[in-house]
Amino acid sequence: QSYEFGFNIQVNRNWAFSLMGWVKDMDQLISAKTYRTGIYTYQVAANGDYGQAQGIDFTLENRGMLINTMLQYTYSVAKANGDYDVSAFGGQYVDAPSQQYLMPYDRTHDLALSLYTFLPFGITASMTHFYQSGFPYTPMIYSGDKPVYDELNKNTKRSPDWYWANLSLSKKVAFS
Repeated sequence: QSYEFGFNIQVNRNWAFSLMGWVKDMDQLISAKTYRTGIYTYQVAANGDYGQAQGIDFTLENRGMLINTMLQYTYSVAKANGDYDVSAFGGQYVDAPSQQYLMPYDRTHDLALSLYTFLPFGITASMTHFYQSGFPYTPMIYSGDKPVYDELNKNTKRSPDWYWANLSLSKKVAFS
């Protein structure tokens, strides 16, 4: 199920902005349930996990001026659960209440800025900047002398943020 609400506003001939809010409820996600029979353990796929993604999108745009610009920002959070997880203690499987945690594809902040202009001699110039917050991951802790994943604190750490910029110059040349 997906819900979205927003509006686009043209302020004047050159400026416009939009603001959108959205929520996506997800259920029947694939999970793996663990079963034991004697000394053997096996897993069966089942549709039982659930999650939710929600966010706000903002866009500010300027057109028809010397330098055209577009600024886009998204704030979002994606969480889901993990049923029948491996316990951090002894590797035993437990049928515990599910808990939602950040998904590996969660990127809380996205920011993009684009600039576009026409230069002398028919040259077109554009510059794009993009920033994205890092992905969540599960930290490592020591169990005795061995590093193991901290299953009690899933996806509580973030990788470094990501940034890139592009500059493009182009000129159209006609041949008869």
